[in-house]
Amino acid sequence: MISLIRLMIMGFLCLLVFPGWAESVPAPSVGQVTLTIGSSQVVRAGQVSPLIRGSAIQVGDRIETSASGHVHIRFVDQARISVRPNSVLVVQTYHFDPVDPTQNAVKFQLEQGVVRAISGEAAHQAKDRFRLNTPLVAIGVRGTDFTTQATPLGSAVVVNQGAIVLTPLGGGCSAMALGPCEGAQARVLSASMRGTALVYRANMSEPSFQPLNSLKGTDHITPILQQEQQGAAESSEVVADSKAPGTVASLLPQRSGLVWGRWQTTAVPGDNLTVPFLAALQGNQVTVGDGYYFLFRNTGVPQLLGGVTGVAQFGLQGGAASYRSSGNVYSAASLQGGTLGIDFTHDTFATTLSVTSPTTGLQTLTSAGSINPTTGIFVNGSGSSHVAGAVSLDTLQAGYLFNKPLTNGGALLGATLWGR
Repeated sequence: MISLIRLMIMGFLCLLVFPGWAESVPAPSVGQVTLTIGSSQVVRAGQVSPLIRGSAIQVGDRIETSASGHVHIRFVDQARISVRPNSVLVVQTYHFDPVDPTQNAVKFQLEQGVVRAISGEAAHQAKDRFRLNTPLVAIGVRGTDFTTQATPLGSAVVVNQGAIVLTPLGGGCSAMALGPCEGAQARVLSASMRGTALVYRANMSEPSFQPLNSLKGTDHITPILQQEQQGAAESSEVVADSKAPGTVASLLPQRSGLVWGRWQTTAVPGDNLTVPFLAALQGNQVTVGDGYYFLFRNTGVPQLLGGVTGVAQFGLQGGAASYRSSGNVYSAASLQGGTLGIDFTHDTFATTLSVTSPTTGLQTLTSAGSINPTTGIFVNGSGSSHVAGAVSLDTLQAGYLFNKPLTNGGALLGATLWGR
């Protein structure tokens, strides 16, 4: 017992004489700077250090870029972050567990400025454990490449690949939580909505989908988000591993083909997919519609229809669903998954879709038919369900609206987006 006490006293005296011993074990690195342009710095435990290529990034780091500063970071799970000039980004949490994805946790705070984020394995394996907060909103991901701009007055997001969920902070959406917030104010923005930003300002009751070209000079939302989708920012390859500091390459071509618009000013319950008709019309042409949903197609992408063969399997990227009662009252429904296969050799399609609502329970829609090889449009009204849709000109995306009548006189209806 005396020996144990003696050892404890000696250890205490060592800390008094050599206090640095208690801090000799550095915090683990969660990322590394792969590119710096201009002047940038990191604030860590009250100490300020310049950022250079190869600098380690740790949890708690506050990354600050100057008016000329630009920093690229590669994280341990191969996620990428690009911090634009005049920006402040805090790495609040970063834990990647490849063995047990339920332990993954990633959280950033964008206090001001602009960042582009490309999800890594941590977010891909556990999408409900990723969060990027701005002063006003929470952003969750669905396997994503997106750009966010934040000011004290507003936030705006564009998506290059995948989809994000944006929800205003407050109420049921806590800045302390992980993952996307749900609720009536949650909005989904997907890569198919090219040319559209999801915007929330301090004086707004809910987020709004807005054409990028309408944001110039409004509430400090700058043209940089439009530049992201026009090719004036760096490519994902540069973000991944830059070999030439001081150079910025053009953005890699992005998937762009289909976007859903709605005719009504206000979305029906269960619709977090569409943008207003005029916004969807920007640079696009309508393919199919039912009076509420209209599927628009970008004609500026490569025309591959008629030249592709073989069977392609598409995954569900997003959708909207509602239940319409026999009294024409709408309530929210949700999609539970589905399949879509397109045979480009024989110009046919086949799909299944699982839809559920509190009133109907789980319902399954099935449909199959032919596709016009020239227009890429397909319509099938036979059987118990109606389906109408189109394939993007580059054949990388597809979308269709659906209407499934039910025996109680109501119907399940909505729209879907698919990609491969």
